[in-house]
Amino acid sequence: MYGLAAIQQANGWAMAAAGASIVLVGLAVLSFLISMIPRLTGLFEEKAPPPVEKVETATKPKTIVPDKLPKDLGAASTIYISLTEDLGEAFNLIDLHKKSKEIGLPHPHLSINRFREAGVLVAVGDGRFSWQPLSEE
Repeated sequence: MYGLAAIQQANGWAMAAAGASIVLVGLAVLSFLISMIPRLTGLFEEKAPPPVEKVETATKPKTIVPDKLPKDLGAASTIYISLTEDLGEAFNLIDLHKKSKEIGLPHPHLSINRFREAGVLVAVGDGRFSWQPLSEE
């Protein structure tokens, strides 16, 4: 006897159904156990204290951050120049980039590159840069 008749004679259909159901039940149990892992680990971890809110005591007015920088190079540079007032006359580009990221200025790399190409931001040596007035052409 061969083929489907042999499967029928040896209860193959029942064994196939039982095997498939065992596998599906096993996968469902495993899935449930995996989903419970974050809850179980939460029982053993210590609860962190709630974060303390910082109270800003700075009297310096906040810089107004536009959604999009103006196309006018002079207007855009005034925003960046106001960021570097506390850095001094000469500053690192890394510091300028960090400050622009902190307040959420869009695309600081592109803006800084644009200022350098226009001669508004010039190197003064030792990896430091300074602002130069925008030349009228």
